Amino acid sequence: MRLILVSASVLLAGCGYVGDPRPPALNIPKRIEDLGAIQHGASLRLTFTLPKMTTEDLLIRERGDLDVRVGVPGGGDFNVDAWAPAAGRVPASAASAKEDGAMVVEAPVGEFAGNEVFAAVRTSNPKGRWSGWSNVLAVKVVKPLEAPTGVSAKASADGVRLSWQGEPQGRYRIYRQAEKEETFTQIGEAQGSIYVDKTADFGKLYRYRVQAVQKVGEREAESDLSATKEITPVDTFAPAVPAGLTVLSGVSSVELAWERNLDKDLRGYQVYRATGDGPMERIASPAEPAYSDKAVESGKSYRYAVSAVDQAGNESAKSEPVAITLQP
Repeated sequence: MRLILVSASVLLAGCGYVGDPRPPALNIPKRIEDLGAIQHGASLRLTFTLPKMTTEDLLIRERGDLDVRVGVPGGGDFNVDAWAPAAGRVPASAASAKEDGAMVVEAPVGEFAGNEVFAAVRTSNPKGRWSGWSNVLAVKVVKPLEAPTGVSAKASADGVRLSWQGEPQGRYRIYRQAEKEETFTQIGEAQGSIYVDKTADFGKLYRYRVQAVQKVGEREAESDLSATKEITPVDTFAPAVPAGLTVLSGVSSVELAWERNLDKDLRGYQVYRATGDGPMERIASPAEPAYSDKAVESGKSYRYAVSAVDQAGNESAKSEPVAITLQP
């Protein structure tokens, strides 16, 4: 029998060297860095995004608990770890986060009206290892704003005219939901209790809500939304009277021109003529602000006027008549 001796160096070379063993990952979430807040009614609406990575740059696959704190700052130098136990904990769960980790948490703060509160948040892994505290917010709490009441919506020549009851010089946001839209969208702001939605179209269904807003330092406080007001505006409004009518004698004709009407729903114009002192009669309906009247006779006097007509058939008053006498 032959014995084969293999050196230890050869065995090590064949197996490969795996290095020193590493300790298990702690999987502590990174701290939240985008905590924001706005006072909504008697609550502080906190917004933030849960981290996707751990402090070891590993992807978080399972989330743990969420700790949201709101309370008065206390005395002396501020230390978030010393402050947090005395601050009120707001019920919140990471399970309610959106797919991208975005969260909204409502924290009641009505009892703190007139005072400043601090807010901070942290999150843990399933084993209870906590992240560091987020950026700490200082928020001045004001008396909850009253939601606007008595919202009224009426059709107007410019669109939909909204009015409501609230602070006469208050600031308000206006939200609208058009037909076939799933949500309300802010369409503008108003200083005072009147707003005209000039983008609304006649014959379409709209729903409106109004919200009071107040600037508080670098942040804002807002009221609850008003009750919803619904309207389908109907066009009963005549367009503006055409201006600048001029008439000139042409070759066997009278040439008319006037300024273009700027109404967004304009369909065209109506041209009226009177012979001598006779009554005005409609003679044409051009779409453009010009017309050539060839049914005239030399030696006679004529008076002309023009009106505007919209898509709903509403007709404006006639312009001031303009006279011309054709030379024989």
